[in-house]
Amino acid sequence: MALAHRRPYGIYRVLANAPRWFYRLGLGWLLGHRVVQITHRGRKSGLLRRTILEVLRYDPQTHEVLVVSGWEGKTDWYRNIEREPALEVRIGRVHYRPVQEFLSPDETAQLILTLFHQHPREVRFVGSLLGIDPDAEDAVLRARLEAFFRGVRFRPTDYSDHGKSGTADLSRFS
Repeated sequence: MALAHRRPYGIYRVLANAPRWFYRLGLGWLLGHRVVQITHRGRKSGLLRRTILEVLRYDPQTHEVLVVSGWEGKTDWYRNIEREPALEVRIGRVHYRPVQEFLSPDETAQLILTLFHQHPREVRFVGSLLGIDPDAEDAVLRARLEAFFRGVRFRPTDYSDHGKSGTADLSRFS
C-alpha cells in the first residue's frame, strides 16, 4: 500500500522528524533552505505546534517559501493554518512572521510538475511512495497532483507585492 493512503509511520516518521531536533537545538541553519519550520496554533487544542516541512522553492531575496501538503490537505499542520495563519517561519538563519497564501490546485500542480522535470530521479522514488506515477499521461498526472497536494506560499509580513496578481509567479524560482 502506498503512503498516499495513510500518514507516515515508523522509520518514515522518524526521518521526517529528525530536522526538528536541529531546530530545537538552535541548529536549524545547518539544514540550509531545504526544510522550513513553521509555528502554528492547534485548531482544537490552541497549543503552539512546530512542523518541519520540505521546501519546494525558496527565494533568497524575498525569503518567500513554497511548500505543499500531501494527503489531500488532511494533514494537521495544513488544517491548523486554514483555521488560523501560521505564526512564524524559520528557514536557514531567517525567521519571520509570515503572510500566507494558499495556492490554487492548478498552481500547485504546475509547481510540482516543474520539479518533476528538474529532478526526475527523486520523483521516481518519492512518486512510488506516494502512489504517483510520473510517467502517467499528463492529464491523469495533473489530476492526481491537483487532488493530492495543497500548496502554500509564506513570505515576510514586510514583503511588498508590487502589484502582484493572484497567480503564482514561478519564473523567479527557476
